[in-house]
Amino acid sequence: MTGIYKADWMQALARNKQYGLSVPAVYTAPQEKYFTDSRIAELPKIIQPALAGLTFDDLVCQCLAIHFNLLPVMQDWLGCPVYFTLGWIDDGKNGMFKFGDPLIKSLLDGEPRSSVVNLHAWLTLPSMEIFDVTLSTTIAKVNNLPEGYGGVFSQHPDSLKGIAFKPMLLGEEFLVRSKLLRFE
Repeated sequence: MTGIYKADWMQALARNKQYGLSVPAVYTAPQEKYFTDSRIAELPKIIQPALAGLTFDDLVCQCLAIHFNLLPVMQDWLGCPVYFTLGWIDDGKNGMFKFGDPLIKSLLDGEPRSSVVNLHAWLTLPSMEIFDVTLSTTIAKVNNLPEGYGGVFSQHPDSLKGIAFKPMLLGEEFLVRSKLLRFE
């Protein structure tokens, strides 16, 4: 489990501690690859029930809720811990959904905010592979690339070219404490 993503993920773990957020029990499986060819082939039927009824616009606008709802589905299917991950995407330009410690602190302190908060979520596996069902569609919509609609990132992020997933926080406690996620 070496690489840039793991180092960033460990910093996210430390950031959770820094802000008094719960720290998930970390189980790592450095040699195991969860997204094998056979699992990739099975993936659509596993996630389809959780995504039923969602439009492409929903995928673009609801990444937090979508990945939160997919977490137990993926844990049950893969039989391993799955970590809800908040962060941003380094695209080499300005960064997509880019945020840092000032936003984290202000949201946790309950400071007034606009109705839109620029965050992104995905799932991380113990192997540090990532699972993101919303980013491809978001990129496709923003750049008018129809072939990207419905795409899924399901691989180790260090293997990606042109973008990098930058984890900032782990778990959903930040969303609850900052009132970005409410249970009714």
